[in-house]
Formats: sequence, C-alpha cells, structure tokens
Amino acid sequence: MICFFGYTFVIDERIKDTQGGVMLTKFEEQILMAVWKLDGKGYGVNIFQYLNEVNEKRITLGVVYDILERQCKKGLVKPHFGAPTPVRGGMKKKYYTITKRGIEELVKARKVYEKIMDGFDTLFQQHKKLKNM
Repeated sequence: MICFFGYTFVIDERIKDTQGGVMLTKFEEQILMAVWKLDGKGYGVNIFQYLNEVNEKRITLGVVYDILERQCKKGLVKPHFGAPTPVRGGMKKKYYTITKRGIEELVKARKVYEKIMDGFDTLFQQHKKLKNM
C-alpha cells in the first residue's frame, strides 16, 4: 500500500507482463531511470531531490524508499553501503545501482512507450489546426 498525494494505492505485486517480467508504473520507471542516471551514487534523498526537480508532481521521500525496497526485492536495483560519515553520526549511506534486469525492464517499457506514442506528432498537429480554425 502506498500513500501518494493523500490517495492510498494498493499495489498488486503479482502484476506481470506476458514474458514473465514486471510491469512498471510510470513512477517506478522514473525512480529506476534516476538510479541508472546517478550511476551507483544514487541514495534515497538525492533520488527524491532529482525526481522533485524534474517532475511536475511532488513526491514524498517515504514513497521513494518504499519503491526502492520493492525494486530490490524484484531484482531491478541492488543496494550497497558507502563508508560511515561523521555528518551522519557514523552511519553508512545506502546507495542503489541498477541491475541488468532493471535495465532490461526499462528498455521494454521504453519500447512500449514508443509504440503507444507512434503517430502522436501527426495527431497533435491535426489537433492544433482544428483548434485554430
């Protein structure tokens, strides 16, 4: 269960695509892409900050951590710990790295997106012409 912008969502972990992979939500894709872009230097707070910079919707840190944990269980990302730091009271930061499976799932999601968006530019131009008449 996830609480997001005051709404509660129940996530069914059994949702799979027909090839046995996982079907990622748009937000799960965004987190996975952020982990990939941060190249092993991504941890909860900087992933959260990055997504809030690029996303129109505001998210909470708790949602980011919840999704990261689920992605770890699914084998999409792998956690690793950095060195203890005095700023964190000697605690280690938990960093995330995308796995081969995570990359494969992102590539599949991108292909689906491209198929869905095929022809969008033409439709958009037609819509603009109709709107201007």
